Amino acid sequence: MVRISSLPFRLLALEYGADVVFSEELIDYRLIQCVRIENDLLNTIDFVVPGEDRPMLQIHKNQEKDRLIVQLGTADGQRALNAARLVENDVAGIDINMGCPKKFSIQGGMGSALLDHPDKVKQILETLVNNLSIPVSCKIRCLPTIEATLSLIRIIATTGVHAITIHGRTRDERNNDQCRETFIQTIVQQCPSNVVIIANGGSTNISSYSDIEKFRSRCGPAHGVMLCQAAMWNPSIFRSNGLLPLQDVAKRFLQISLEYDNMLPNIKYVLQRMYGVLDNEDQFYEKMLSTETEGQIYALFNMKNEYEQSPIEERQLWRDKLRNRLVNISNKQSENNIIEKSAKFIRSEYTSTMTPKSILNAYCIQAHIDKPVYHTEELKPQRIFRSVIDFKGQHYSTTTWEKSKQLAEQGSAIVCLQSIGIDPIRAKYGINYIKACLSTENKL
Repeated sequence: MVRISSLPFRLLALEYGADVVFSEELIDYRLIQCVRIENDLLNTIDFVVPGEDRPMLQIHKNQEKDRLIVQLGTADGQRALNAARLVENDVAGIDINMGCPKKFSIQGGMGSALLDHPDKVKQILETLVNNLSIPVSCKIRCLPTIEATLSLIRIIATTGVHAITIHGRTRDERNNDQCRETFIQTIVQQCPSNVVIIANGGSTNISSYSDIEKFRSRCGPAHGVMLCQAAMWNPSIFRSNGLLPLQDVAKRFLQISLEYDNMLPNIKYVLQRMYGVLDNEDQFYEKMLSTETEGQIYALFNMKNEYEQSPIEERQLWRDKLRNRLVNISNKQSENNIIEKSAKFIRSEYTSTMTPKSILNAYCIQAHIDKPVYHTEELKPQRIFRSVIDFKGQHYSTTTWEKSKQLAEQGSAIVCLQSIGIDPIRAKYGINYIKACLSTENKL
């Protein structure tokens, strides 16, 4: 579950009774870029891409070592092995995603694109099984016929994988299509006994703990059940003694997010998926969508005191230490001519007509110089953005990625304005401040 299965959400699922949890799908070539950092402040292992101040993967040292499966997106056995070796000693297993129907995965030869290439499936899985010390599994979707699905299952079973998760729909089917429970049942009955079969795809009919067992029984019975959507809607689905009210679940998620320094975009994304399925929470949902800071979202859940009492400054010092450890900023500036600072665009701090970008454009008009050029890149599949401004021969950017192109560009504009001596918050009130800054600059 991309953007859902972050550390706080996984810990919440384990707390409520999940046996094992999976990371979000991590693309192999991205994971290979990471540096492994032991985070003594949070008692986690952080895998961070140099130049980014937030982990791509964060693992709890004690609670997840024997219960976390890292899922990889890959189209190459050796590259998958290189990525798996990086996390091998910190997790319980490696899973290969061979079921994702998203365009990004298929175009890269990953996910459900692999279902058309059984030889590549076999090569990837055998490479991992033969070279790793931890269990290897994979997740697939049904092929159009049960015969074709069984043929692929038998090939996978020869590779030595520990488990196969089967989503009961084909690559072209979606959640409103019926889950092919009879396919999974047949596979359980005919698959070699040394392979664990896990049923997936039943969330639309699972609204209680007892429904999980009913789904498992209808599918064979399968050896286990993987929940995605049902867990996303309310992770207390794993509680054998019943669901908790969603408000209680959300508050617990926020508490864990505070404890492990979770990012606002991830906090909002998870909460949106929880509350987005409810019909009677529209007003609360809209208020949640309108929040722009962590403080605002904690206040909305009546958790302002908990937020303000959390060691925010201590965590910021750790992030600064981490960033300095991974990247020598001054060297990076001289080598790449990029000035990077921490900056975030908060819409409520500006007027509709005076945003950081428009302020910078106004400065250029007053100074009779060329307007800045924005070079914005998107990181997939996370769908996050980073923008670098080219302005007067210098480059400016933020130290973090943002959830939209607009936020990324506004953030880099803030860095540029601050670097040339303009306070964007003061500048929003009118052109006179910008003229005053230019006058001071000319005198210097």
